[in-house]
Amino acid sequence: ILFTDIVAYTTLSGQMKPIEVAEMLNELYTIFDEICERNGCYKVETIGDAFVAVGGCPDAEPPEVAAERVAHMALDMVAATTEFTSGRGHRLRIRVGLASGPIAAAVIGVKMPRYCLFGDTVNMASRMES
Repeated sequence: ILFTDIVAYTTLSGQMKPIEVAEMLNELYTIFDEICERNGCYKVETIGDAFVAVGGCPDAEPPEVAAERVAHMALDMVAATTEFTSGRGHRLRIRVGLASGPIAAAVIGVKMPRYCLFGDTVNMASRMES
């Protein structure tokens, strides 16, 4: 599983109008979506400046294959961010956290169902990102 966030996001977003933040995140995450697709990974969600993706879910594959896909995706994301400049001229850096191991996955909710991941591996990846 992979977590990313934007370095100094709180400071940067505090200096921008909300629509500018949304536009910047959409520009960056559109690139990340393509990277995720290209690497055969699954985007779980975005929460503010956090981007969460996984390999080996929802379609199972050998753990070493999933881990390699996610690691390549992380490298591609860092490279893309290095070259990224938002439409308003903002340059960004990201932090990336990766962890490999067992997780549980489930669709949660009825009104707005969400595919969610649970377990120590998820918590570890989140901590590695920070």
